[in-house]
Amino acid sequence: MVRRPPVSRAAVRGAVAVLITTLVLSTSSVPAPAVLAHLDGATRASKAPVVVIVLENHEYGSIVDTSSARYLKKFARRGTLFTHFHALHHPSLPNYLEMTSGQSSGCRSDNCAKARFGANNLFAQLQHNRIRWATWAESMGSRCRMSSRGSYASWHNPALYYRNLMPRICRRRVVPYPKHLPRFLPRFVFAVPNLCHDMHSCSIATGNNWLRHHVPPLLHHGAIVIITFDEGVSNVGGGGHIYTAMRGPGVPHGRRDAHTYSHRGLLAGVERHFGMRRIYGARHARRLPVP
Repeated sequence: MVRRPPVSRAAVRGAVAVLITTLVLSTSSVPAPAVLAHLDGATRASKAPVVVIVLENHEYGSIVDTSSARYLKKFARRGTLFTHFHALHHPSLPNYLEMTSGQSSGCRSDNCAKARFGANNLFAQLQHNRIRWATWAESMGSRCRMSSRGSYASWHNPALYYRNLMPRICRRRVVPYPKHLPRFLPRFVFAVPNLCHDMHSCSIATGNNWLRHHVPPLLHHGAIVIITFDEGVSNVGGGGHIYTAMRGPGVPHGRRDAHTYSHRGLLAGVERHFGMRRIYGARHARRLPVP
């Protein structure tokens, strides 16, 4: 018979301590470090989709001080209203370029050439990072339509101006506004109402009614919805003082944020939400707090 050496009390206590630690880690509500790392990655991957809806040509006061914008005011009360948000330019197109690339690329009118700009942009960033995105353009008629027709304004569709999206990516991602929402939203949607529903050619009440019907289903799908305007009608503050509000998962309710923001800050907030680096003017802008 082989005699085993006696086990010391210290060794027994050590073994018991290891067993207790193992049991605690396996049953505790606090995961072990490796599990925490996995859960943190899963949380980042499951962030809410973001939908940006751009309306047209109204100052902040003309929205928040009128009974015609009842839904817009309700949307702000149930989310966060940014009370000092300013557009950067007149007219429309340079602002659309700013909110998707952080610069206007020298464009100063609505007549700049399509597929002209080689600048990096939000859509290309999303594509590079394999984040599913779409532009939904109401009344566009066909995918990636380059020319305006009827109530579809191509100069309100910024993806058409970036050379690195043409033609294949544009045809896949720039589509007419869906009649019925897909079961799963793209991770990012740039929503372009037509010239009537964006308040460009029709009343505030008409645009407000369109939002009342189209925004709640997006919220029901778990999206963070940001509603902004391209510009105001005043030259004060560059392109004017405009309404911008945000609502959805993680967005504070009933908050009025008085910091100064611009379209570049909107871009910075979306980039941060998806874990992408800031580009061009967004690098130095105050970031919109997209959760």
